[in-house]
Amino acid sequence: MLSEPNNKTFFKLIQESSQEEIIWMCGYMSGFLKNNIKKFTKKKEEQKITLVYGTETGNAKNLAFDIYQKVKKEKLQIKLIDLDQYCLKDLEKEDYFFIIMSTHGEGEPPSSAKSFFDFIHHNKNIFLKNMKYSVLALGDKSYTYFCKAGVDIDKRLHDIGAKRIVPLYKCDVDYENQGYKWFSEIINFLKKKKYGINTENRNRKISGYISNNIILNDQERESDKEIHHIEIYVKNKIKYSPGDSIGIFPENPYREVNNIIEYINKNKKKELERYENEEKNKIFDLFKKNLNILSLSENFLKKYSSLSKDKNVFLNYKWKLVDLLTKFPIENKYSLKDLIKIMEPIKPRLYSISSSPTTHGNEIHITVSRHRFLLNGNTVYGHCSDFLSKLKIGYKLFFFIYKNRIFKLPNPDKDIILIGPGTGIAPFRSFLYEREATKATGKNWLFFGDQHFHKNFLYQTEIQNWKIKGILHRVNFSFSRDQEKKVYVQNKIWENKIEFFSWIKNGAYVYLCGNKIPMSLDVEKMICQVIEKVGKCDSKLFINKMKKEGRYLKDVY
Repeated sequence: MLSEPNNKTFFKLIQESSQEEIIWMCGYMSGFLKNNIKKFTKKKEEQKITLVYGTETGNAKNLAFDIYQKVKKEKLQIKLIDLDQYCLKDLEKEDYFFIIMSTHGEGEPPSSAKSFFDFIHHNKNIFLKNMKYSVLALGDKSYTYFCKAGVDIDKRLHDIGAKRIVPLYKCDVDYENQGYKWFSEIINFLKKKKYGINTENRNRKISGYISNNIILNDQERESDKEIHHIEIYVKNKIKYSPGDSIGIFPENPYREVNNIIEYINKNKKKELERYENEEKNKIFDLFKKNLNILSLSENFLKKYSSLSKDKNVFLNYKWKLVDLLTKFPIENKYSLKDLIKIMEPIKPRLYSISSSPTTHGNEIHITVSRHRFLLNGNTVYGHCSDFLSKLKIGYKLFFFIYKNRIFKLPNPDKDIILIGPGTGIAPFRSFLYEREATKATGKNWLFFGDQHFHKNFLYQTEIQNWKIKGILHRVNFSFSRDQEKKVYVQNKIWENKIEFFSWIKNGAYVYLCGNKIPMSLDVEKMICQVIEKVGKCDSKLFINKMKKEGRYLKDVY
């Protein structure tokens, strides 16, 4: 509908124009609309939600991932990004921007968020007039500068034009309840604004069948690691890209669940007898597939203490539910439903996809290290890795695709450097299969390392074949325990420092995957040393420039 003045002008122009002039105007308007269609439809497009986090110990990351999953269930479009990987030039394009920020040291942001923090505080030309935001600050009240990094970011964003839609939340070490309240306020705000629904729902559950589960380590040589290559067959072709991950909700061990059911049967027998057989099976499945019964959180233990006869539950101890029930029984006046009500859900684990959508079609591959560690003096295994390691061929598994919008392959003509010791090789197997299948012209350089050549050389045959075929233009290995002096991937970078700097100076993309501490820190330190010694450059400026260009990318854990 035209405004009144424009309406009069339009009809006056039509009345006073010839047939040829009207035809010309119609043609002109058709061409104008075609060339500017994006401009005129932009307001109808769904606005973006971005959730970012800055973490030092992993708490902010874990909470961000939980909230990301909940937002996806609301069928809203959302991106989840570590601030270490965030492209700062995108900040002015953000619509809804939500930040989970921990505080480190004397009120400082964590190292992963330092570039973001400096950018918003020292860039005098930035004005975020379109951004709607909120900050969740994590901290510890026992420290002087409680939540200061989050407070500083919240204030600065407001000062440079962004609109605060949910007030700053400050959380102590028991952060989960506050975190979910913050999230609920955000969801309520978005619903009131009738925020658009994403009909795609990227995180829908996908079912597949285990088609292969093999151990990659040489078990005959008594390797102290157990790495599984797992292949999942899906009936329909799966939509994912190299660099993406799959999220898996592990099931609890049958023995642990059975112990809980036996305890309930012994101590809450009358209550259990009231359930029909079908409902009893549902209770078993609830403990088997939905509820966390291992390594219980401090937040849960505090809630549990209110149900227990003994209120002095040891909070600094990692409990299994059956042990907790035995040591600190719940009072008779509380029911099984009261216990289930306070229990936390099983959290999904992410695994980098190690297959290529172009090469492997209806299969999706992951590389899983069966994690082993000491807990309360006993050897235990990681919940999800232990679950996956035991899966037999034919087992039906449910998972979802987690889109990593940052850790992606560049254009096919660009050179890439892949640094992935241990299971960090997983996404690079996907990268190399994809580059081979798509006949990418860019060069590929791989750095791989582990403890022993004969025990821990993951995907050895494939890597050697890629080298023979010329898919891998350069490859360097470091097996740290095969000689008296330990050799790591960063040592191999230094040995090849001149060529390494030449590649990154000429536009190569650097990808780093594997353990954050100490591996990723040691590798980055070495790259900085190469830049300074060979390139005679300021390494901080050089690395920051690469990050802004999207040429320095990490997927570390």
